[in-house]
Amino acid sequence: MPVRLRRTTLVLGALVLLAGCATYQLPPEIREPPAPDVSVADVQGAPSRHAGQFVRWGGRILEVRNRADVTEIEVLATALGDSGVPSMGGAGAGRFIAEIPGFREPAEYPKDRRITVAGTVTGLRARSVGEYPYSYPVVAVTQHRLWAPPAPVPYWHRYPCDGSPLYPWGWGYPW
Repeated sequence: MPVRLRRTTLVLGALVLLAGCATYQLPPEIREPPAPDVSVADVQGAPSRHAGQFVRWGGRILEVRNRADVTEIEVLATALGDSGVPSMGGAGAGRFIAEIPGFREPAEYPKDRRITVAGTVTGLRARSVGEYPYSYPVVAVTQHRLWAPPAPVPYWHRYPCDGSPLYPWGWGYPW
């Protein structure tokens, strides 16, 4: 193999390797909490005090509504983990409405999908949850991240055992 061909192959291989190592970087607004980390309950308790404040909230999508110029996403807030990823379980920390500019396809934002938003608090909106009146904090979203659903757990990993997936009573045969 000529030297020139070997060198070209080495350079192309290095470029492919570097391209494979490149990862998507989360925006800092999603990755890091803001300096005064305000909760949904804080805004519900004192909406005028927190109006215009930057927040980073996340949770599970409950409903999507498209309006004339924004898409409203109703979210059940949960605690945020590393890099702003909403926790899977645990109790909800209140509800809020995320207003994302423009049209968003509701099928791409399905119920129970996890989302993290960053933006400014614009106030409260009165709606009801069933027959109960509820005050939703509203966030004008500047950045958001829709998280992929978690990978399903294989059936044989759901139950603790010492055996293989084929023999749940242990390695080998039962006799």
